[in-house]
Amino acid sequence: LMLGGGVGIPPMVFLAEQLVAAGVSMENSLVLMGSEVPFPFQQTTSKISVNGLPAAASDAMPDLENINVASRLASLQNYSGCHQGYVTDLATEWLKSLNKEQLGEVEIFACGPEPMLEAAAAVAKRFELPCQLCLEEYMACAVGGCAGCSVPVYHNGEMAMKRVCVDGPVFSAASIYPDI
Repeated sequence: LMLGGGVGIPPMVFLAEQLVAAGVSMENSLVLMGSEVPFPFQQTTSKISVNGLPAAASDAMPDLENINVASRLASLQNYSGCHQGYVTDLATEWLKSLNKEQLGEVEIFACGPEPMLEAAAAVAKRFELPCQLCLEEYMACAVGGCAGCSVPVYHNGEMAMKRVCVDGPVFSAASIYPDI
């Protein structure tokens, strides 16, 4: 399950494309994308059926449709064909429709604004799923020298500052939001 919000959409599309290129079956995968500004692509009505999603969430990203990866869109802007809510709400609906065996095969990958990442971590915890977060931080030097992109990361109850540019940008949700 890949969740992309705003500028976090391209990394999730890239991940899906790379998995397809590597020969990974995407039959049971889902990419959910959210935006509060018009999507930077022409929406299309999906031809890929996804059980457990509201019928109103019918639009998808054409590039993902073309490689047979299911995707749906979410927004609070009343865009036609989009789920009226957050990607994490849409993810919750889909996850609630899965049985225990199916849930055992799900991992969440998310990239987007911090409130979305925190909500994704909460969804992962609720369903007891592994979750990886791709953090969006300003990177002044991008080589680890300035430490301007440092974030607190928790491991075994201990906090350490990690540089997103060289130690990440991907971290486990539990290490970023240990109190969820």
